[in-house]
Amino acid sequence: MGQLVAAIFLLQVTSSWAAIFLLNNNATAIVRTDRIRRVHDVRDVLLDAYYDGGREELAHVIERDRGNAADPLVFVALAGHGPAVMSNLAEVPPVAPGGPYRVHLRHLPAGPGIDGIAEATDLADGSRLIVGAWAITERRYTLAFAEALGLTLALSVLMALLSATVLGYIISRRTHAIAETAEALAAGDFAARIGSKYSGDGFDHVRSRVNLMAERIDRLVRQLRSVAGELAHDLQSPVSRLTAAIDTAVASTSEPRVLAALQGARADAESLETMLANALELSRLESGTIADRRELLDLAAVAGDLAELYEPLAEQSGVTLATELEPVRTHADRELLSRAIANLVDNALKYGGDRIVIATRQVGGRAEITVSDNGPGIADGDRARAIRRFARLDNARTRPGAGLGLAMVAAVAELQEGALILAGEAGLEATLSLPATPGY
Repeated sequence: MGQLVAAIFLLQVTSSWAAIFLLNNNATAIVRTDRIRRVHDVRDVLLDAYYDGGREELAHVIERDRGNAADPLVFVALAGHGPAVMSNLAEVPPVAPGGPYRVHLRHLPAGPGIDGIAEATDLADGSRLIVGAWAITERRYTLAFAEALGLTLALSVLMALLSATVLGYIISRRTHAIAETAEALAAGDFAARIGSKYSGDGFDHVRSRVNLMAERIDRLVRQLRSVAGELAHDLQSPVSRLTAAIDTAVASTSEPRVLAALQGARADAESLETMLANALELSRLESGTIADRRELLDLAAVAGDLAELYEPLAEQSGVTLATELEPVRTHADRELLSRAIANLVDNALKYGGDRIVIATRQVGGRAEITVSDNGPGIADGDRARAIRRFARLDNARTRPGAGLGLAMVAAVAELQEGALILAGEAGLEATLSLPATPGY
């Protein structure tokens, strides 16, 4: 955006300078033409006097005009065949016949040189008539124009900078709204839309197209979630019947090889049943069809109860389970919150190292519970993918699971107006951040 503002600024300044430059050239040409015209007018009058009365009449006219100061910007010299006659000159200029020529002469005997133009005409008696004009008017105009030019350029720069900044702000605001909506859509907020009054310009056309695209994406995602939930619901009964049939088969045989195969099949059926239940629960969470059962909770108490529940399992797995609990209150659904924390602990037991820490704290206006481990963690580039449904990272493909644990935690957090944050360099720090309720 800075480059656009700079380009607009330079374009406006350049166009202003070009217009002023052309104006100056035209005005200077007009002044120069007028000066030459005045020289020609004086020359014609003097030549008429010469033709009427000869050199004496010409000298008389020059002396007369010098005394009357008819035109102080015009100088005249008559040289040859007698004493020189001059008006507004300190010396006879060495000007060749023809012209006009640029000259640099003295107006007064002891004065500085002044620029001007002059042309010479040889007369019939061998005299030379020199008529010219000082460039005083042009110099004054040039100085005045330079002052006006400086002021005009300063105002032009100021106006160009102001207009470029305003235009850049308008463009930045419109594009920023589009970018924010695109970021929200990329983050999974499919209800995000670009709000703007109808203006009929190109930005409004882009706004309508982006909003239409977001509407279609939102509809497709809702349909996919609905299909996933309905599919999980419809498959629960067949899987339950499959589990019951396997149990019946186990009870009717004593063959070790058959029993081993049936027990493996039952374990797979139980995993499938759990996955379907989780998928159905996730669909309900994402669709928001679960009743609002939020209540005032002590996050430390909820986390402490879960730590006690998981401590025997952690000891059995050779994992040290520690707690760092600070009292902090929040409004949340106890059952959903407990399930989300349990998923984080399960995830740490599966993929973490030999130490898990459950911590609660208040950071600003947020109540946070963090489950951290010293395992391999999740790379920065994989963290966004890890919270998607059915996401299975490379280090998890050899272990049981459906890739729904972190997705369910993220769905619970969103339903409770919170967020799931994955961080950590040595291991994984999974933080469930919720709005804190004052009270401690």
